[in-house]
Amino acid sequence: EVLSFVKGGLRDLSVSRTSFSWGVPVISTREDGAEEEHVMYVWIDALTNYISALGYGSGEDGDATKYEKFWPAAVHIVGKDILRFHAVYWPAMLMAADLPLPKRLFAHGWWTKEGQKISKSLGNVIDPVDLVDKYGVDQTRFFL
Repeated sequence: EVLSFVKGGLRDLSVSRTSFSWGVPVISTREDGAEEEHVMYVWIDALTNYISALGYGSGEDGDATKYEKFWPAAVHIVGKDILRFHAVYWPAMLMAADLPLPKRLFAHGWWTKEGQKISKSLGNVIDPVDLVDKYGVDQTRFFL
């Protein structure tokens, strides 16, 4: 999927949108001085949380020891439905900032129950406590 997307040609990624209201609100000033209401594309904010949560960008008085210890990530484990964001957009953002990339990316498939993707909205979730009761703590931890 990712290779096909990249082979199709890459274009600039707009980091803000005017076509919807959910997201991080930002104001953009046009060349004529008028202000436009935008929202920041949520993936821009979400992906930067990986490094800001570790203290990156905390300034001279901040504590970046976690960033220095844990970044770059040894492996990013993501669901296949968000693979493009983690395999294309996030590396592009990191390279633009001259920051190291995660060392490896692993995308997993969906868990299914009776042939359907497990989803809170569908209500077909599996309670991990039930798995522990049936199989044990260590077995469930290994499986998950």
